Amino acid sequence: MKITSGGFEAVYHGRVFAYGMNPIEIVLSEENDPLTFVFCIENEPGRDDFTTDIRLVRYNEVRISCVNFPRGKATGNHDMIHLGVLNNRKLSLRYEVTINYDATSWMLTFTFFAGEGVSAT
Repeated sequence: MKITSGGFEAVYHGRVFAYGMNPIEIVLSEENDPLTFVFCIENEPGRDDFTTDIRLVRYNEVRISCVNFPRGKATGNHDMIHLGVLNNRKLSLRYEVTINYDATSWMLTFTFFAGEGVSAT
């Protein structure tokens, strides 16, 4: 099966129900040098907006924090998030997070896309 959209190929996709409010860890390409993405929910009471904080924790681990996301409504990114390179192709991400109204659990829907190849120069 091959899935494409806007010139990008969907290489990993899925929907995960978190265990409680715990982070969800996704590991891509477990072969030589795996890439790890940790999605988590954070609450900052002093803020009245919501945002996504993306940080490189280690050279092969990215933490994606969904800060103050609304409850009961699917919320995610509108534009592709370009993450780097996987298997010599540009890697990008689209996702949505839904937090239950009682904030006791949440769900992540994600698609990692591979774009055009990257030359090794």
